[in-house]
Amino acid sequence: MLKLFLIAVLLLFLGSRLLPRLGSLLGGHARKPFSLAKWIWSWFAGSEDESIERERDYGRECAQEFEMQFSGCAPPEQQELVMLAGSRLADACQDRRFKFRFTAVPGAAVNAYALPGGFVYITEPLLKLLGTDNDEIAFILGHEMGHVLLGHPREQLMASALLSAVAKRMPGAGGMIRDAISKGYSRELELDADREGVRLAAAAGFDARAAVRALRRFEKASASATGLVEYFSSHPPFAERIERLEREIGV
Repeated sequence: MLKLFLIAVLLLFLGSRLLPRLGSLLGGHARKPFSLAKWIWSWFAGSEDESIERERDYGRECAQEFEMQFSGCAPPEQQELVMLAGSRLADACQDRRFKFRFTAVPGAAVNAYALPGGFVYITEPLLKLLGTDNDEIAFILGHEMGHVLLGHPREQLMASALLSAVAKRMPGAGGMIRDAISKGYSRELELDADREGVRLAAAAGFDARAAVRALRRFEKASASATGLVEYFSSHPPFAERIERLEREIGV
């Protein structure tokens, strides 16, 4: 990641027109790294609108690669639930510069993902755990949208580059420092995304209290579901998330 920052700085001197030319010369395999470089370059020399647009370009490349991991499709009824809830959430989003796409995917893992640019995914097992509770589904989707709206993909990319540099400069101890900082950093972002998810859900007309119901459901299921333990390993403890959301909602 640090190398990409150096590329972006170099592009400030060479000019943004170099990127499309290099991408064309190197072919299709270069699209993703050069989309990332263009996104990073926009942080330094572009407007906020341009940065959002470049993030979506990069996210589109990531989404194509991500979807290749899955064979088949999630059941149509699940996809419909996700698209309907997602559409309402997107309509409630105040910043119209962000565009979102919501997709249910098959697989064994209980998980949800937000790729840069607003490509949001939720897995079939997680939807089965939530059942047909549209309000709980809306909170999960809103949480993932929150990561994008709050600029977390950019923050995590920058943090990853910095922490990798620290680890290289401090062999041995550097790895422990990086892991400790990274875990604390990601958990703080998760709490921010919880708040944004509740705000979006309420703005879209969903029951904000469903966020607490969903977390209590996860807490109960995590005792016997290995996949859930793995999924929430980077999240704050359920009790902390529930307590903060109850204060946020006013329960």
